[in-house]
Amino acid sequence: MKLTNARILGPDFRFVRGTLELEGNRIKGILSGDAFLEKGDVDLEGKTIIPGLIDVHMHGYGGVACSDPEPEHLLHLGRGLASQGVTGYAATIGSAGDDRALKGIRANAAAKRMEDDTRTGARCLGMHMEGPFLNVEKKGGMDKNSIISPSVEKLQLYMDGAGEDVPVKIMTIAPEIPGAEEVIRYGISRGIHFSMGHTNAVQEEARRAVEEWGASRLTHTFNAMRPLNHREIGVLGYSLTSDLVQCEMISDFVHLKKEICLMMYRVKGADRITVISDSFQLAGVDQSQIPEGIPVIIKDAAYLLDGTLCGSTCTVMTCVRNLVSAGIPLEDAVKMASFNPARDMDALDRVGSIAPGKLADLVILDEDLQVQGVYIDGRKLF
Repeated sequence: MKLTNARILGPDFRFVRGTLELEGNRIKGILSGDAFLEKGDVDLEGKTIIPGLIDVHMHGYGGVACSDPEPEHLLHLGRGLASQGVTGYAATIGSAGDDRALKGIRANAAAKRMEDDTRTGARCLGMHMEGPFLNVEKKGGMDKNSIISPSVEKLQLYMDGAGEDVPVKIMTIAPEIPGAEEVIRYGISRGIHFSMGHTNAVQEEARRAVEEWGASRLTHTFNAMRPLNHREIGVLGYSLTSDLVQCEMISDFVHLKKEICLMMYRVKGADRITVISDSFQLAGVDQSQIPEGIPVIIKDAAYLLDGTLCGSTCTVMTCVRNLVSAGIPLEDAVKMASFNPARDMDALDRVGSIAPGKLADLVILDEDLQVQGVYIDGRKLF
């Protein structure tokens, strides 16, 4: 298949005019220059092709939580994400108790097996366990009764539940909690990326976790952590100034104001930021559709009844559009929402950029950056 006459974001994250050639479920190559004038299967004049976006921190969408125990419901979640330009994700489960967490993990594994047979939505690339090894002082929207001390045995329980279908790829942990070192060291040996979050860590505790134990990420930067102080810069100041730390950014302009997103971009650069949605399960659902018994108010984001932020109501595509509206180049905004998260999930050999040999997960945008088409495995789904 040939997608012709388009502006294509190439593997170096620079735009070229040309034809994108697909072969089966893979990208064959980009024909640039005069080749974009040749006739192909799909004429995309005036359109832009970017790699499918990947959300490595999202709790649900369209009424379905990532911890839902029904695999069929999770397939609905994947289709909803794909319709918004998100072609891959990490199913994120917060501190919710072992029974709920394990049911959610196993359901995601079952859904992935079903999805791999008949591709109808975004692919689950693995699990992000946001807890339960957190600091209760910085619990945010988490249930404090489900926050526990770090334990290698508990981590192994989650890893065994996930298996090879949806392996635990990211775990958020408060590094200052006793037992965190042992869990981080063990998890890294098993291929897990550790993200500091829901934490009251001071600078030295953060430095030790990164430079000595191997932690490499910061969960939803600025949110649910010790605030920045000019004398004790804490986990936040350390992470913003360390080239060893990948910082998550929720650019919904609610969790982070536009100016803070710009500051992060100028300090960290496009290579060291991963754009996330941190979406709540009712993202994409209006207030009138919220089922009874869910103690949440939806406005510009999701809030608990006491006013605590507990998640966004957007997708990563919205976050990308916001960054572009703030003056960040589209190329960099997309890289932070495709290439970088694919790297976080150890999936760069398959997805994350438009490069020969990679899976043909693509998003077609119009001039207003609205989604006009979504391809997954080379098949147009939306």
